[in-house]
Amino acid sequence: MTKSNSIYIIGNGPSLNRIDLSKLKGKDTISFNRAYIAYSDWGFYPKYYMTVDAIVLENIKEKVKELIETSPIEKFFLPEWSREYFGNNNKICYLNLRGSWFLNRRIWGNNFDRLSIIANVGATCVPVLKILGYKNFIILGTDCNYVESNIKNVDIEYNPEDKSGRRIVYKSSGDHDPNHFRADYFGKGTEYSKPQQGNHYKGWEFIAKRMKKKKVDIILCSPGSRLSSLFSEGDFEEIVRKY
Repeated sequence: MTKSNSIYIIGNGPSLNRIDLSKLKGKDTISFNRAYIAYSDWGFYPKYYMTVDAIVLENIKEKVKELIETSPIEKFFLPEWSREYFGNNNKICYLNLRGSWFLNRRIWGNNFDRLSIIANVGATCVPVLKILGYKNFIILGTDCNYVESNIKNVDIEYNPEDKSGRRIVYKSSGDHDPNHFRADYFGKGTEYSKPQQGNHYKGWEFIAKRMKKKKVDIILCSPGSRLSSLFSEGDFEEIVRKY
């Protein structure tokens, strides 16, 4: 295994605060959604950036456009439908996300046209990164311990009649986000889809099962993560020296 085959998947859960991310400077990394609020704290930009949630992307599209135009991030992975926002740019790889991830047997293809959203952006990025040639995945800040009862200052719920909850949108009126590495992650004025906690775990479970059939290794460095039942755990300090 070589460093060139390895990438750090930087999730946005609270356990990220227990890791010295400055040690990832110069490593291959990918981050998601509103993680950019901490890039200056980390001391580096990720190599890749990805977002797939329609509500989140609509809310942050101007910031994403700014990152595309001014940051050293090498590649942005965005859903095909967002081309109307960002146009054609060689830094953008548009993903033709379609079909149900639990039915689509071809999500591990050799191109970006046969992919599905797999419950959350973190799980969805794994087949994308595999297409790029990565074989070792180190997962950080992916706790899968979302606690809805602790959410404060949520002003709005759209489409509450949707029993599935998939189209419910929250809008925060304050910086009280308990489910991410910063209280202002989904802070005042931000909108986001109601997370489907059970579905998120099932998405990672799906990834874990598919890994057994592929020459891909996943190491979990997210202290306290619910995903410890799915992936082998590693010590971040040791992992960062090895990969």
